[in-house]
Amino acid sequence: MNRRVKIALKSFLFLVVAALVTGIVYEQIGRRRDRARFPQIGRSVDIGGRILNIFCSGAGAPPVIFESGGPGPGLEWEAFQPEAAKFTQACWYDRAGEGWSDPGPFPRTSNAIAKDLHELLKRAGVPAPYVFAGASFGGLNSRVYGGLYPNEVAGMILIDSAHEDELRRAPRIFLGRRAPRLLWHPLQMAFEAAAFVGLLRLTQRSPTPGKDPSQMTREEMIEALRQRPKSFVENISAGIVLPESFAEGSSVTRIGDFPLIVLTAGQSFDFGNPELNREAAAYQQVWIHEIQPKLVGLSTNGRQIIVPNANHGSIPRKVIISAIREVVTEVRGAAASH
Repeated sequence: MNRRVKIALKSFLFLVVAALVTGIVYEQIGRRRDRARFPQIGRSVDIGGRILNIFCSGAGAPPVIFESGGPGPGLEWEAFQPEAAKFTQACWYDRAGEGWSDPGPFPRTSNAIAKDLHELLKRAGVPAPYVFAGASFGGLNSRVYGGLYPNEVAGMILIDSAHEDELRRAPRIFLGRRAPRLLWHPLQMAFEAAAFVGLLRLTQRSPTPGKDPSQMTREEMIEALRQRPKSFVENISAGIVLPESFAEGSSVTRIGDFPLIVLTAGQSFDFGNPELNREAAAYQQVWIHEIQPKLVGLSTNGRQIIVPNANHGSIPRKVIISAIREVVTEVRGAAASH
């Protein structure tokens, strides 16, 4: 009996090791295919042992820096960049783990993201001060950047920016479950391990199976980049520590006297459920009239623009570009008067 148990245990151990090795090889092959399938858009910049990707076009000062809202690469700003590049230098970048950037160390809070961006812009030779265009979570990151490096902020456009009051005022439908702080790092390590052994790649369904990138729309390519294991882990990591990012943002209540426009969506999402829609509509009024106005106070030269027929994800491009142009023009006017 003992001999049979030993044989069974050894067989089980062999199968586990074989599965792990197979998974690791599978993941490495997948990463190699990813690099071949998605040629880099932008350029790699070493920020001290890690590579971040940045893409700039246009010329002039102050440079506009686009900060993405949620999970996904900076390529999401590709449609906006040429418009902004007509009147100044415009740059988007990939946060750590996104697009063509290397993953970054835990925790991926707004503070860590802002420090990465600071180092990236310095090493990429993009001269400060900057105008930040930050959407949703990207608005929170821009705000934290301003708190860390106030002399590097020339202006800001916050596009339905995230705010710490969401945690205590938003309906439950807007908030995901929060893990206890004690579990933050273990959860992060578990997801990293799952990615390393190919488990995430195995369970993630490709949005464009078998489709060559040359045949993809930009939206399909962005979604495919977002689905890669390293991006999935980065997004989970940022989500796990979101309460800490909100805490970092809450300490930044005033940055300076730069031009600031707070763009606020005037409509809530349609959840297809009358009761949920009533709850969302009621919260939208709190969002418009109580939460978003607090962001105006980041500058003595701030104002809010409510975009009536847009929800959180549909503020029109022309409205955003118009706000960027307005802030850039005001910055240049102030510089010329000194």
